[in-house]
Amino acid sequence: MGDDDRSFREVWDTRSRRRIKLLRGDPAGDRPTLRGDGRLLAGDGTVARPPSWRASALDLAAGSPLGALAFAPDGSRLAAGDQTGRVTLWDGELRHRLGVLPNTFNPPLVGRPEEVLALAFSPDGRTLAVGGSNGGLQLWDVPTGQPIGGLLTTPGDAVYTLAFDARGTTLYAGSAHVPLRRYDLDPAHALSRVCARTGGSGLSPAQWQTYVPDAPYRPVCSPA
Repeated sequence: MGDDDRSFREVWDTRSRRRIKLLRGDPAGDRPTLRGDGRLLAGDGTVARPPSWRASALDLAAGSPLGALAFAPDGSRLAAGDQTGRVTLWDGELRHRLGVLPNTFNPPLVGRPEEVLALAFSPDGRTLAVGGSNGGLQLWDVPTGQPIGGLLTTPGDAVYTLAFDARGTTLYAGSAHVPLRRYDLDPAHALSRVCARTGGSGLSPAQWQTYVPDAPYRPVCSPA
């Protein structure tokens, strides 16, 4: 019996808790990721579609070993993170490469670059969270392909899992030694904390230049 006869993938309907498809062979290689509508299966160097679900070769990570895959909630995009820290964006049908997000993790003191191990799109598909093997965690604005701020603070362990809440204002990250860490991404909450810590006066022009150098100064706290 060949290897293809012994290996298989199962597709489940999470609402009914029933298995709806048994895919014999290895249609998606490592890291199989199913699009939300169940009509496309992507994996490490392969892609499979119904009705045959037969795998065809497709280099999703621009020549680098794959580290993580994630479809946008509406299926319009796929993000493929690789072992050099880059993320390649594809259209939802995996017909066209849309662009590459460069490595924004801190460069290692020695050895190889930080690998992408986890990816998650926000519910509206506009923000992508990227987690790395050395604890790097970066948010990206998908429409512009630009990073959102700097790296988020983490315990330093490899980031294995990422997930947004239903509103997209909270990000959860999991690692080996810190199973779950919560990040509040709501700008209104951040603004209220700044105003509270400054006694309602907000940032001075000098403080603004230090902490928000890429945006023009403006008062952000309502006068008491």
